[in-house]
Amino acid sequence: MDPVLTEANQKVEDAIDHLKREFSAIRAGRANPSLIEELPVNAYGSRMKLMEVGTITAPQHSLLTVQVWDAGIVKDVVKAIQESNLGLNPSFEGQVIRLPIPPLTAERREEFIKLAHQKQEEAKVEIRQIRQEMREAWEKEKGKGEFGEDEFDRRSKLLQDLVNKAGVEIEELGKAKEEELSQV
Repeated sequence: MDPVLTEANQKVEDAIDHLKREFSAIRAGRANPSLIEELPVNAYGSRMKLMEVGTITAPQHSLLTVQVWDAGIVKDVVKAIQESNLGLNPSFEGQVIRLPIPPLTAERREEFIKLAHQKQEEAKVEIRQIRQEMREAWEKEKGKGEFGEDEFDRRSKLLQDLVNKAGVEIEELGKAKEEELSQV
């Protein structure tokens, strides 16, 4: 496989993986550690991810717990959760923070569906940018005489197939997330 096409394939996979992580952070009314793992926490004089300062579990379908490893930063973690705009109301005892997950209102579901569509569109734009970058790189190579028009067309077709496949996968991920968010 062409090294530039290999690079495009890797970038497309990274974009889709990023979309999956973004979708996992959009809650659907069930407790899921991925909902808060990436939350930024101001601790030890820097910003860290919540998953780097404690263990996150979902002991029940409507409850998350965070076992903070250092008692000195429990209040920092609580503050980060409260400021996250996730609609969670943490309570803590010692180093354990409890996060009851309230059921989603119809209005909140719609907000999350819109957010999912936005993330989906961002992924599509990223894929199109990758396609443009690759075509520009090939145009330069073609201009230097490294290969001809037939090779450029062959690469472009392979790249377009990759972009089309990624578009289908992004659409499927989006539909699945919307369906998940629509369930009451």
